[in-house]
Amino acid sequence: MPFKPATKEVGFVKGSMFGPKGTGKTTLMAMLLIHLSKTYHKSAPVAWLASEKGVDFVLDIFKAEGVPLLLNRSRTFLDLRSASRDAIKEGACAVGVDSVSHFWQDLFTEGMKARGPRLQRIGRIKEEWAPFAQDFQDSNIHFLVTGRMGFVWDEVEMPDERGEMVKELSKGGTKIKAEGDFGHEPDLEIETAQMDDPDLVRYEKIGGRARKNFKSQMIHVATVKKCRVWSLNGKAFTWKDQTAYKVGYYSKVAEPFQPYFDSIGIGGTHAIANTESPRTSILFQNGSAESYAEAQVKKDIALEKWQATMEIIAGGQTKENIRKRAIVGEAITGTRSRTEFERKPIDEILRAVAVLVTLEQRLKLDSPTSDQELRACVEMAIEDVDHPGKNATLLEMMLVKSVVKANGEAVPF
Repeated sequence: MPFKPATKEVGFVKGSMFGPKGTGKTTLMAMLLIHLSKTYHKSAPVAWLASEKGVDFVLDIFKAEGVPLLLNRSRTFLDLRSASRDAIKEGACAVGVDSVSHFWQDLFTEGMKARGPRLQRIGRIKEEWAPFAQDFQDSNIHFLVTGRMGFVWDEVEMPDERGEMVKELSKGGTKIKAEGDFGHEPDLEIETAQMDDPDLVRYEKIGGRARKNFKSQMIHVATVKKCRVWSLNGKAFTWKDQTAYKVGYYSKVAEPFQPYFDSIGIGGTHAIANTESPRTSILFQNGSAESYAEAQVKKDIALEKWQATMEIIAGGQTKENIRKRAIVGEAITGTRSRTEFERKPIDEILRAVAVLVTLEQRLKLDSPTSDQELRACVEMAIEDVDHPGKNATLLEMMLVKSVVKANGEAVPF
């Protein structure tokens, strides 16, 4: 596919959020979905694929904001794979999955029940996951998912009790609990957490002495682990627990992420991977003209044919046959170097082999008695390959030479 002037072609939000239990993942996703629906799509419906009951506790928020919520309760991976298509079919502007970890677990569990080596089964599971990951990026709909928190495990060297260095596994960073590479797909990745509200510290006199008294209220923290917009990367945003949802509060929660929403062309075109070009699978087909490995195989086969045919024409290590091979090789390839010949493009090698095979057939009829006549046979073999159908013999060519010479003209060879 040719290059063309670049234009922004991102029309839909693709995001994920993960964290420990009770940190507000479901509520945050709900308010972001409501924000997208009301701000950009005139309160169009939102689809929700629920693998757990968190949706029941945000349903009233959707009702309060006048955004219809379409629900599918499932933990089957097949439903996750078709979620965007089903949501678009029902007229939804966005789809949320809560939580994607359950669908990954369903796929992994069923995949590991299959027969075969463990690595082969894991490879197959990843292959089945891949279409969903691609659809998550390419689908023409806002797509948000929540997930449970997983950890990145690093292998580090630590001294043991004897002072010897041994390798141990250590917890590194955090990630969404799903297929290992899924963290690369979202444009916005948020880690949620919670902390005590430090503003709710009160001093009371008890027994004539001032003492601290804490009143329980939590602050939700959203840390941007990844964002395509520089101004948001690494930023942390907070919002407080509420005694009850107040209409319009979604906007306050979504406001910090507005730079990301503004950076994409919501409502415009959404780029997807080019599917019109030949599929990469063509590289693994026998005889593929696109495959580098297959080109090497073709070259090896051609060189083997060249060597075998040359042995038929002038085999052995006699001085006569060594000279004969040198004359034929140089006349056909233009070089006496085997290395230089083998480094030629595959098309030139294949043509040289075709000429040599044709020469082999000619030499069954012609018997050149000099180097000049041998070169003439090579020239006729080249002519046979370039212009099939003439097939003159050496004797006929010698006769032509005699006639031309008698007429005082230049001989053809």
